[in-house]
Amino acid sequence: MLILGIGVLLSGSLLAQTSSSRSDWQSLKILQTADPVFPSHLMQVGMTEGEARVVINTDASGKLVDWLVVGYTHPEFAEAAVKAIKQWTFEPARLQGEPVGTTIELVFSYEAKGVVVSTSSATDILEGRLLRMMAAHYTYQPCSPRELDRIPTPIVTIMPQYSGALAKKGVTGKVTVEFFIDETGAVRLPAVSAKDDTMLIALAIDALNQWKFAPPTSRGRGVLVKASQEFDFVNGS
Repeated sequence: MLILGIGVLLSGSLLAQTSSSRSDWQSLKILQTADPVFPSHLMQVGMTEGEARVVINTDASGKLVDWLVVGYTHPEFAEAAVKAIKQWTFEPARLQGEPVGTTIELVFSYEAKGVVVSTSSATDILEGRLLRMMAAHYTYQPCSPRELDRIPTPIVTIMPQYSGALAKKGVTGKVTVEFFIDETGAVRLPAVSAKDDTMLIALAIDALNQWKFAPPTSRGRGVLVKASQEFDFVNGS
């Protein structure tokens, strides 16, 4: 069953942190950062604050392998955030001492400091007023289920390669994968809970990464949505 917009993004591609910390789980560490630059064009029209949200995925070596912009008050804030993230370095998350891939959501809050000199043409004044009105509101973010024209329909589904041998060994249970469906219908940045069995996690994510959906739309326009899918590993099925 596909459920849209349930809960918050869990921090993990192969694994995720949960609100109740585990002694055998160590979070991804950011070793070096580069600060995003406040977009000069926005400062020129008098915009002094904004926000962007970016979900990133790192592999077991700590290398950045994927990212997805999931929200912003202005697209230039998101562009600046992504440009900065590409210069960051990370230490991988660890589960039971072993490095693992993970996914986290980063929130960038921008605030211009000091004197801001604005341009004064009629066009810039009007643009500046509009941007300041929009500064506290996200102009892009995942759509809620009620905003969609229809629930995205899977057009390609691959079931996890779960064998009877694993069931006989007692490797059973449910894995809920949270993910995004982008404007093209592709599955992006699946995340799960670190409390789930690591072998089942890998099977669930490998399968879901091959799924394809009809592009989600809202009023006929392609949109980003958050979804979740539960896989039940029991009796070799």
